Amino acid sequence: MHLTLLLIVVFNIWALIYFIMSSGIFMLVILIIFTPLTVLYIIPVWFNTYYILGENGLLIKCGLRKGYIIPYDSIISAVSTKDPLASHALSMDRIEVKYRLESKKFSDTVLISPNDKQEFFVQLGIKNAGIKITTETKPIEKGYKLFVTVILAMTGVILLGSAVMMVVGEFDPVVRLYENRITISGMYGTTIRTDNLHEISLIESSMFDIPGSGGMRTNGFDGFGQAQKGYFNSAEFGANIRFVQTKTAPTIHIRRRAQDIFISFRDGDKTRELFDEMQKFDWFNNPG
Repeated sequence: MHLTLLLIVVFNIWALIYFIMSSGIFMLVILIIFTPLTVLYIIPVWFNTYYILGENGLLIKCGLRKGYIIPYDSIISAVSTKDPLASHALSMDRIEVKYRLESKKFSDTVLISPNDKQEFFVQLGIKNAGIKITTETKPIEKGYKLFVTVILAMTGVILLGSAVMMVVGEFDPVVRLYENRITISGMYGTTIRTDNLHEISLIESSMFDIPGSGGMRTNGFDGFGQAQKGYFNSAEFGANIRFVQTKTAPTIHIRRRAQDIFISFRDGDKTRELFDEMQKFDWFNNPG
């Protein structure tokens, strides 16, 4: 549980630093989602979750929410469990406390995770000898266990898929040159017809350093490294397509009737080699 909370906080801090450095829209979305979660929920829960066996009842405090007290005479049972349901707990080694609501007609349960479960059971029994206490861990019902397993598996697949996309997105594109077209393979790959070309030039700067190149991703990849792929919009070039490593120079700039296209590889020499190859084609010397 602590590792999960720590990863969320670290991920949020990393996204904040990356956004400050690159202003990537992808990181802005992450910040909008994770910052409130981290500041208003994760950190307070992490450092402000505790339980007090008070004079008249069990006080449960979790995060920024106001703590509440369950009177001892309302507690029906306390059972050891590993129920993964969201709760006021920082561990999977939990106690399920069942208690009657004020109306006395209905009951509810709350999951907590005191540091010393056995001592908690002892002290709770002292407060109210009528509480049914079960120290053996309550088995999770098969149907519920299957449901939780499916949810966790789906979450794992989504996270794994996202991680793979992030890693694959950092790879250099594969660019092939033909007499009548240029093909760019990989994420957001495309084909450029040579009869639509206006000019192809080599800019001796990285995408990050080209004046007016900053802007917003409209439909593309702006990952955790230097790669940008897909459709972007900037003040200088308007709508454009990028297959670049933003911190690596030089950068190939392809002007055409539709959106301009920018290409750069992680190895700057590889970018120069591609530009030299382009100059060997007639469509480069006589574009359009």
